[in-house]
Amino acid sequence: MDKIFLFLFLVICFNSQSNEKIEINADQFTYDKENTRIYATGNVEIIDKEFKLFANKVFVNNESKVLSARENIKIFNADGTILKADKLVADNTLDNALIENNHLYIPTMNKEKKYYMRLAAKKVERRNNDWERLQYGTFTACEICYNEKKKKYDPPLIQLKAKKIIHDKKKLNVKYYDAFLDVAGKSILYLPYFSHPSPLVKRKKGFLPPSFFQTHYFGLGTNIPYYYPLSEYSDVTVTPKFSQKKNPALLVQHRKNFKNGEMKNEFSGTIENQKTNQIKEDRKRGHINSEGIFFLNPKNYASYKIERTTDRNYTNTYKYKYNQILESNIKLESLRGYNSFSLESYLFQDNRRQFDRKKTPRILPRLLLNFSSEPLNNTLNYDTNIEFINFYRTKGTDTKKIFINQNFTFPTILNDGTLLKLGAHLNAGLYNVKKYSNPVNGNFENNEYKNNFFPQLSMEISKPYFKSSKQIISTFTPKVLFVKSTKNAFNRKIPDESNINNFDLDFIDLFNTNRMHGTDRLEQSSRIDYGITYTSNRKDSFNDLTTIQIGQSHQFDRNKYLNKNTGINEKFSDIVGNFNLKPAKAINFDSYFVIDKNNFSIKSAYSNLLIRQKNSYLSLGNTRYAAVIDENGKNLIDGKNQFSVRYDQKFYDFWNFTVYSTFDKKGKLKLYNYGTKIKYEDECFGMSFSWTRQYTHNPEDPTSNNFVFLFSLKEIMESDL
Repeated sequence: MDKIFLFLFLVICFNSQSNEKIEINADQFTYDKENTRIYATGNVEIIDKEFKLFANKVFVNNESKVLSARENIKIFNADGTILKADKLVADNTLDNALIENNHLYIPTMNKEKKYYMRLAAKKVERRNNDWERLQYGTFTACEICYNEKKKKYDPPLIQLKAKKIIHDKKKLNVKYYDAFLDVAGKSILYLPYFSHPSPLVKRKKGFLPPSFFQTHYFGLGTNIPYYYPLSEYSDVTVTPKFSQKKNPALLVQHRKNFKNGEMKNEFSGTIENQKTNQIKEDRKRGHINSEGIFFLNPKNYASYKIERTTDRNYTNTYKYKYNQILESNIKLESLRGYNSFSLESYLFQDNRRQFDRKKTPRILPRLLLNFSSEPLNNTLNYDTNIEFINFYRTKGTDTKKIFINQNFTFPTILNDGTLLKLGAHLNAGLYNVKKYSNPVNGNFENNEYKNNFFPQLSMEISKPYFKSSKQIISTFTPKVLFVKSTKNAFNRKIPDESNINNFDLDFIDLFNTNRMHGTDRLEQSSRIDYGITYTSNRKDSFNDLTTIQIGQSHQFDRNKYLNKNTGINEKFSDIVGNFNLKPAKAINFDSYFVIDKNNFSIKSAYSNLLIRQKNSYLSLGNTRYAAVIDENGKNLIDGKNQFSVRYDQKFYDFWNFTVYSTFDKKGKLKLYNYGTKIKYEDECFGMSFSWTRQYTHNPEDPTSNNFVFLFSLKEIMESDL
């Protein structure tokens, strides 16, 4: 007997492939028992693990496994896509289907703002869920806006229209045949064929945006990168460099992720035709940068780095990653609570023109051990550091040393809030020195054993003072550090391998018991360090309005044998500090400075002023430091007084203009670079043009101009606008 069953909920076995149950909900059901057919009408819902379908009318043939839907069809797929259509005929899995008036919404990968790209067509044919063929279709990544005045939707800013569109889900690309590029509803470009990666794919092989340049060395040139994913966890980018004056060069960049680590590799090379005494010669040039890290277990890991080049100027000339000193190393490290272990080896390539490469040190091995207690108040804390290192050179001094640094501290907070920290410190080293020219007596020493023994006692006192008003909380924290050291404790006859020439005193270094970098040179004077920290912040937001730190040191005896501008080679050190001011949300000023104690002039400083408005910001920066002069008056490093300026302006919602420059003002004005960039970018389309002129100290290529024009259909074309 035929009956009409009214159900709010019905479950039927429908999916023949998985024999899983599909849940069907509707306002009304008509069930043809004889032909196993179901007619569902009114708010129909079909729920499967791979999709959810909503429609006004659904016809299900349980025997043929055919599903037909009409009116207000919406399908939410597991991959995040949403399908809207007027008519659908499909199998039970929706893998094979015929669709009319289709609108497919594909979610973007944009993390800042979630929106959907749209693929629409009058008719769609889907086969095995591998591909979809769209007739008279369109594709756009732009949002579709409703025009209240015209009472209709405006055409998207950018869209592709085509007679036929193939969406290949296996190869993850979209192909267009007989296509037009529309801008604001007007067709501006005909494309007989066009393709791009599917919006569902994160990585797709193909050409990346090229860049163009002009330099003294190369003339006009271009870089054309090609990206190729090797697997889910590795990829490679190949970038040939073509230029007017030189042979092509090739750059290869490779990345690979492992289960327990990662690796990055970069290789480049070229063969240049050069004239030497009117004779043409081929010159092979290239470089390698490779680094990786591998986690052996949660507490142990190994790493390596390789940096080498064929000559001093190559990476600078060819605009690859450039460093004056290249470092290759291999490390084995272990972290266990507050303790650590490290076994390391280093090889350097010094590309400075004034430096003799034969004097470049090699380190094999370097062993570091650290044992530390958990830092607690009212408890004796310890910190033990042991270092064994072997320096050897083709030309110059070879050094082996073992060094021990032992620290004991007892911090306590008194009832009135005063922090009192007592400390005892010991630095001791044993050295074996070969082929060393002694700076004290001028004698050459072939094989000598030397030692360092340097005990210290310290006491640190600091106490915060608070002052409160209606809106502002101010804090004053004076700080004093007393350090008692053994006079003339360190051995000057030991070679300095700690790169002391780069020493720069700052507010943090001021309160260290040993302020020298490394262990080969130690402060031999007892001293007192004193400083104050002032902060103010709003009660409602606790945002700092002003931070000021300033301090100085007094040595009871002069630190001998130090470079003349270290700031601590006389009884009174230079004045050091930093300053941060935020008088308003739009203004931020930062400055770190060293003031000469003799004439109160600025010896070195880093300052930056940032003024930010709703649609613009201005950045002004200054970096200056004095020349590094050794104890004999030799100029080791030239001074610098460098300025930078950058202005960004956003206008008309989507346009942005940038101009910037860096220059040095020490005597005559000296430019380092200047450039400009104009960019347009909305949710679906972007383009930019940039120009930079660069000045270098490279004799091969003193100046260069770089031009970059980028065009991007957002989410489907990879770019860096």
